[in-house]
Amino acid sequence: MSSWLYKPQQYAQINSGDEAGEETQTRESRLGRYWRCSKIHLFYAILLIAVAAVSRHTSPGSAQQEYYGDEPVKTELRLSTVPRTFELDLDYAMPPSVKVDEAWASIFPKEGGFFQHPKLAPQKSCMAVFHQLHCLDMIRQALYEARPDFTNQAYNASRPADPRPEHDAAHDHNHSHDMYHIGHCFDLVRQSIMCKPDLTIEVGDPAVSGVTGFGTEHQCVNWQQLMDWMRDNERSSFY
Repeated sequence: MSSWLYKPQQYAQINSGDEAGEETQTRESRLGRYWRCSKIHLFYAILLIAVAAVSRHTSPGSAQQEYYGDEPVKTELRLSTVPRTFELDLDYAMPPSVKVDEAWASIFPKEGGFFQHPKLAPQKSCMAVFHQLHCLDMIRQALYEARPDFTNQAYNASRPADPRPEHDAAHDHNHSHDMYHIGHCFDLVRQSIMCKPDLTIEVGDPAVSGVTGFGTEHQCVNWQQLMDWMRDNERSSFY
C-alpha cells in the first residue's frame, strides 16, 4: 500500500507533569470565562436597576397615559343619555352632493376628532368614534366612486375639498380609492360594532320580511354634548 495512503500512528508517553499543567490551565480558563460572564451579568443587572429607578421618578405628565376602556372618558365628560328613534335621513343616505357631503362633514369636530387634554390625553390623540365615522365616510365615498352612474358628473368636477384639515402624514393616504385604506376601514367598523353592540330590539316588519332598523327607539349619548366638549378641548396649535 502506498505510503501516502497509510501512515502508521505515532504514540508517545505523556509526562505526568505535563498532564497536571494542562489540568491547571483548563481550570484557570474556566475560571476566567466564569468571571467574564459574571461581570457581564452584573453590568446588565445594574443597568436594569438604573432604568427602573429612572422610570419610577419620571413625571406622570411626561408620557402618554394608558387607559383600558372608556370609563375614564365617561367620568370626565359626564355625557347624558337621550332617547332617539332612528329614521331614514336622506341628507346622509343619498349619493354624494354638496348638501350630502356637508352633512357628513358636520358630524366631525373642527380638528376631525383629534384633541389634547391634560388628564385624558397629554399627547395628541383621537376619540375613537370619530376615527370610526371617518372610516364609514371613506367607505361611502369608495362605493359611489365605484358606481359613477350614481353620482352627478358635474358635481364630481366641481367637488369641494374636504373641509377637515390634514392632521398628520397618514391623511396623505386617506383617499377613497386606496383599497388598503378601505379594507382597514371595513375591519375597524366591524370591530367597533362588535365591541359596543347595540342590544336594542328591532321588531320585525312583515312588509319587508325582516327589519329596516328605522322606527325603533334607542338610548343614545347626547351627541351635541360630545361635540361641545371636543370643541372646548381641541388645540389646533398642537398640530
